[in-house]
Amino acid sequence: MMNEAIFHLKAGNLDLAEKKLLKALKKNPTLMPAVNALGIVYLNKREFQKALKYFKQVSRTQPDYYDVYNYIGVVYTELGDYDIAKENLLMAANADKYTTPENAFANLAMLEIKQKRYDSAMRYINKGLQKNDHFAPLSNLKGIVLEQRKKYKEAMLWYKQALTLLTEPDVTYLINLGRVYSKMGDKGKALDTLERALSKAFTPNIKEEIHKLINQMEKDGNIDQ
Repeated sequence: MMNEAIFHLKAGNLDLAEKKLLKALKKNPTLMPAVNALGIVYLNKREFQKALKYFKQVSRTQPDYYDVYNYIGVVYTELGDYDIAKENLLMAANADKYTTPENAFANLAMLEIKQKRYDSAMRYINKGLQKNDHFAPLSNLKGIVLEQRKKYKEAMLWYKQALTLLTEPDVTYLINLGRVYSKMGDKGKALDTLERALSKAFTPNIKEEIHKLINQMEKDGNIDQ
């Protein structure tokens, strides 16, 4: 049942994953992998208080499982409680036994970007890249910071780097790359990239975001009429 739940979670079938995990926990309430996975389900469903409940249960039972502090940090970031978020993310990032600290460094960088503290964000990005320079989210985040600093060519290179590190292109990364191409005045590459992103976008919100970018390019005269 646990394996089925993880399969559904990875496939994005959150309701099925939730159902399987709750059944697994009914049989064995101390099954911490199921508790943690249920926290991830609720995090993805944006039911943050429920997610926090399950992640805190894991942290109380397995305080040396450092990935849970990373998840707790993400939840508190979404809730807008940045101080507690940072405390938990730093706990994960600096733990010697944490095998994937790049996750926590990426989330620390996103936390700082939300607060427009770009120097601090870049510091966490570079620390994460020292741990794993093939972690695509960090390359993408570096592009975001450089774009905010109006260093568009450098940002473009990091967005492209992020995309090369993936087996399948990420729609968000494509949007970022298309946007920075537009800012560089390369309308052809901007439009090609945004149309590629549009072909891979499945949610109405993402499609609307891409259409807005293309419409803005038309309004600004960045697309030939």
